[in-house]
Amino acid sequence: MLRRYTKIFALVFGLALAPVLLARPAAAQEGFHNPALETSEEFRETFKRASELGRRDPDAAINEYKKAAKLRGDKCPECLQAIAQIYFRLGEYKNAAAAYRQATELKPSNEADLYNGLGVSLFLLKDKKLYEEAVVAFRRALELSDGKLLKVYYNLGCALIKSGKEKEGVEALKTYVEKEPSTANADEARRMIANPKLAGEPFAPPFKIKVTSGDELSMEKLKGRVVLLDFWASWCVPCRVEMPEVKKIWKKYGGEEFVIVGVNLDSNRAAFEGYMKQEGLTWPQYYDGLGWGNKLARLYGVTGIPHTVLIDREGIIRGVGLRGGSLSSRIGELLKNSMKAEPPGTN
Repeated sequence: MLRRYTKIFALVFGLALAPVLLARPAAAQEGFHNPALETSEEFRETFKRASELGRRDPDAAINEYKKAAKLRGDKCPECLQAIAQIYFRLGEYKNAAAAYRQATELKPSNEADLYNGLGVSLFLLKDKKLYEEAVVAFRRALELSDGKLLKVYYNLGCALIKSGKEKEGVEALKTYVEKEPSTANADEARRMIANPKLAGEPFAPPFKIKVTSGDELSMEKLKGRVVLLDFWASWCVPCRVEMPEVKKIWKKYGGEEFVIVGVNLDSNRAAFEGYMKQEGLTWPQYYDGLGWGNKLARLYGVTGIPHTVLIDREGIIRGVGLRGGSLSSRIGELLKNSMKAEPPGTN
C-alpha cells in the first residue's frame, strides 16, 4: 500500500519523482557536480546507463549507480541521491534514508535538498522514534539553505506535531503559510493548524477541471463531500467488467454527500461517448482526449486501469485501487463517519 501513496507523499513533502517542482532535491544545480562534465568516460557511460535503466529496472539501475560511485572512490553524492530517489519511488523508505544520509556525509552543494529528502524518508517510516530524527534533518535543511527551502517549513511542522511538539509544529506551519500563502500546500497547512491531527496525512493533489457537462469541478468545490476518482477507458476490458459495480455504488451512495468523478483515458471521443450512452453513465466525467497523458492520470500517477482514488471530506486520500465490495464498504464507512462529524466550515 505504501507504494501506491508514494507519488502523493512526494507531492505533499516536496520530493521530485515526476514533474513536481517544490523544494526538490535537485539532481544538478549551480555548484553541484554534473556527471556530463566528468572526465572519466567509464563513469559517464555507467552513470548514463543507470539513468536509462531508472524506471524500467530499478534494481539494475541501483547496481549501475553503485558501480559509478565506485569509479569515483565512493564519493559520488549524485549517485547516492539517485539511488535514494529510486528507493523512495518504490516505497522503501528505510533504504532511501540510508542513501540520503550517505550523500549528506559527502557535503555536496545541494546538501540542504538531501537533508530534506532524508527527513521525508524518516518521517514516512511512521516510527515515533524516527520523527525526532526527521525534525533534526529538516532543521539542518533550513539552516543550510538559510531558510530558503520554504517547503521544509511545512515538512518540519508535520514532523514536530507527530513527535509530540504540537505547538512548535503549528508555528512552523504558520511560518510556511506566511512565506507561501497562495500554494495548495498552504491550504493544507491551514487545515493542519486548525486540526493538528491531520499532520502527515496524504492530501489529494488539488485540481481544477471542466467535465463533459461543461461544469467546472475542483478539489475546493468538492470539499465537504466524499469523492471517488474512477480512472477508466472504453477499450479496457477489466474496466468494463468493473463498471456494473461502479454503477451500483453510484445508485447506492450518489447525492449531496458523495460524488464519483469518472476520468476517461480514451483518445477516441466517439468511443468514449458511445460507451457512456450505452451504459447510461450519469455521474461527472472528465475527458481530455490525451489517453495516458490525461491531466488527472498524470497528476495522480496512474499507471494502470481500472484505478480508483477515494478521498474523504477533508481532502485526504483514504483508499487507492479499491474495487467492488471493498470499495463500497469503505465509502459507506467514510459517509457514516462524516455524518458523525460536524461538516467543515460550520463553526
